[in-house]
Amino acid sequence: MGKKVIGLIFGGVSAEHEISIITFDQVYKNLDKNKFEPLPIYITPEGDWVCDDKLKDVSRYGEIFTGNPSDLKKLNRKFVPPYPSRHEATGPFRKLMDNKIQLDVAFPLVHGTGGEDGTLQGLLELADVPYVGCGVTASAVGMDKVLQKQILASTGLPVVKFLSFLKSEVEEKHEAVKAEILGKLKFPIFVKPAACGSSVGVSKVDSADFLSVALDDACRFDRKIIVEEGVRDPREINCAVLGEDSQVEASVCEEVFSKGFLDYKQKYLAGGKKGGAGGMANVSRAIPADIPAETSARIQELAKGTFRALDCAGCARVDFLLDKSGGLHITELNSVPGSLAFYLWEKSGLSFPALLDRLVDYALSAHRRKAMLKRASGFGAIKNYLANKDAKQ
Repeated sequence: MGKKVIGLIFGGVSAEHEISIITFDQVYKNLDKNKFEPLPIYITPEGDWVCDDKLKDVSRYGEIFTGNPSDLKKLNRKFVPPYPSRHEATGPFRKLMDNKIQLDVAFPLVHGTGGEDGTLQGLLELADVPYVGCGVTASAVGMDKVLQKQILASTGLPVVKFLSFLKSEVEEKHEAVKAEILGKLKFPIFVKPAACGSSVGVSKVDSADFLSVALDDACRFDRKIIVEEGVRDPREINCAVLGEDSQVEASVCEEVFSKGFLDYKQKYLAGGKKGGAGGMANVSRAIPADIPAETSARIQELAKGTFRALDCAGCARVDFLLDKSGGLHITELNSVPGSLAFYLWEKSGLSFPALLDRLVDYALSAHRRKAMLKRASGFGAIKNYLANKDAKQ
């Protein structure tokens, strides 16, 4: 058997576009080339799909993408059609289908909108392509911090106290929204777009004076926002989860140390990389976290419980706040974590290449299980409908 073609889909029309490129570079370099043929599939910030060997070298992106309209002409324009590749196009669509991409497995590496939110997964479902990670529903819920917290709270998992508002509510009833926040939540509070990651549009608010600015900023990035009550002087603990269906395992825990709240610019534009060697700018990590064994075990169980509650698959990272009394609060689950949280799995005894092998295997087994499910077939219901309709007439 030949090598499996693994489509690494990255970039995207997302505020986390550049972070996705970093994750692609790390995955491409660690994918076992003896087993797999990695195929870079780049979605530009404008939504164009390109597939070209030139994309394998991230250091060349500055010369390839200069901002000129002619840049895309240097690359092969490709796409995944929204139907199984075994179906041949006819008529005027045949020429268009010459640009379709043939994949054995798709590997979504788009962080945020258009990739982590279930939309890309929906396309891959229609195309009947096996893909790594969460399905459509888990991806969508994992991306929406409001729905995510509502589900976790309903299953008894510990989440921080929160409120949510639509952008239209913030704009039309601004003072009433502020009054509700100030009446129900204690400072510090965090104002966030409901469906963005990497601290995009996130503000820490310590007084009522800055609440309006924070609300307006979050509304620039989403039609829905979430406002969370902060935990005073917390320890930030993260744990990754790996698996699919009933087979789930948790990594060692890490503690993240930062010099206060860091926004996107401080995290990624000040010399750091998401999950890269040495961590982000102004951030250090302890892996494993220096916490009691029973606390670590409790976090691992809560992380697995979160993964199951949201019906996740593949690899995810669950972020926690540990308060001074030992209480734990789930802040969020990332269904496509930066760098796939490989640094946590390496410390758990699983190398990055081995992690990628496992993720591809999970994708193929999940696809096989779906193919075995019974689907509706035949036209019996239509015949009954027409017969009844004719009888009534």
